[in-house]
Amino acid sequence: MQAPLRRKIILAEMDNLNSKGINCSACPGHCCTAVANSMQTTPLETQDVLNYLRESGRWTMELKQKLQATVDKFRLDSIPGNGKRSYLRKTYDCPFFEGKSHGCTIPREVKPYGCLGFNPSAPHETEGKSCSSDQSLLLKRESAHPEESSVNTDLSKKYQLWWEKRPLPLALLEAEKSGM
Repeated sequence: MQAPLRRKIILAEMDNLNSKGINCSACPGHCCTAVANSMQTTPLETQDVLNYLRESGRWTMELKQKLQATVDKFRLDSIPGNGKRSYLRKTYDCPFFEGKSHGCTIPREVKPYGCLGFNPSAPHETEGKSCSSDQSLLLKRESAHPEESSVNTDLSKKYQLWWEKRPLPLALLEAEKSGM
């Protein structure tokens, strides 16, 4: 199933919130920085972003260096855990966040589910105080796509990925290294 269709439930809720004036437009993007960002992605989500980056001509040496700099700065490759469960989620500045005026440079049709599900619950949010991850929405999306579990397993086997979730910059670099 195509990436936008797997995000349809979350995108519809984001549009619903936006129609009520509840969106991220007035916020400086704390959820995209080390203040609050600890986003991890599955192999399938990683593949969605990687495919977008390649198709749009953005998968460049400069971007890979930026991803590696993020991994190094925040020590994302030294997260204790067994790949199935991280015992500690490190926060980091997302390399795709370009500040309040530019926001995220990844389109919502391929953005990680957790990014899409993290929204304010009050209008005119400016500091991220009403923002949280809508776990019920994420679970609803997951329930609508039970095939993803086996797709992630298949991708992990095909590309010899030992992890179920990794921080986005690290996941992208590891996915490319594995031949994804």
